[in-house]
Amino acid sequence: MVYLSFLSKTITFFVFVILVFNSCTSRLVNKAAESFIEDVANASANHDDVELITAATPTFLLMLEGLLDDNPNNTTLLTNAAKGYTSYGFLVEPKDRQRARRLYHRAMNFGLRAMSQHPQIAPYLNTPYNEFRHIVQDLDPKAIDTVFWTASSWGAWISVSTESMQALAELPKVILLMEWIIEHDETLNYGSPHTFLGLYYAALPPMLGGKPDKSLYHFDKALEISKHQSLMIYVQKAQYYARQIFDRNLYISLLETVLEKPVDLNPELTLQNVAAKEMARQLLAQTEDFF
Repeated sequence: MVYLSFLSKTITFFVFVILVFNSCTSRLVNKAAESFIEDVANASANHDDVELITAATPTFLLMLEGLLDDNPNNTTLLTNAAKGYTSYGFLVEPKDRQRARRLYHRAMNFGLRAMSQHPQIAPYLNTPYNEFRHIVQDLDPKAIDTVFWTASSWGAWISVSTESMQALAELPKVILLMEWIIEHDETLNYGSPHTFLGLYYAALPPMLGGKPDKSLYHFDKALEISKHQSLMIYVQKAQYYARQIFDRNLYISLLETVLEKPVDLNPELTLQNVAAKEMARQLLAQTEDFF
């Protein structure tokens, strides 16, 4: 019934868009689309069925791309495409890493397109790091959501492309953007920039920039900001930090905490928390493989 409701709402929206195209201005179309996209994103985040959302998301993403064909420079649509493909890639990655890589790369391209709509930013995007680092002088805090989803998709793509030195060479750019975000709003998306840096400092060996103490700080800061309602932070702290320092007891404790907590601590995190519980079960089953 939920899927039929979603499908019915999607069809109704398409009919509405056709009518609007025939009778109103492009600006009204954009507003209607953006409102609908936000509604669907909120409904998805509040859902507790990961498989349903995973199955429904491709239709939503294709709809977004269709809207972008007629509005190729719409920053809001481009940002939502980066967000949508990154989120979908995260759901797909545990089962199909190669497909996730393609999804993350597509998300990254949408994010970079969104950032390039700002004339003062565009010249930096394809430059070496020594030039790219000056981008922070011209980033607009009002565009922080675009910067976050661009950096998130970029970082996700790098994380599944570690065999590529070219991809790894891009990592300092992502770190720079995440640090800029933390300076302007560290609470964004329940402390997600801190989670990203916690993962980054834990995943790399010390000789390549890994710093377990910084990782711990960022993971704990993210938990504090999220009021311990985001179970995915516990999972990633276990998967990356606890493994890096070879702390079996901490690893098990973090994952068991995820399994004990309810998924609806915060309605906006329901889908993410359901996915976190599944990941926690899988990681617990793999304990003997790592310790």
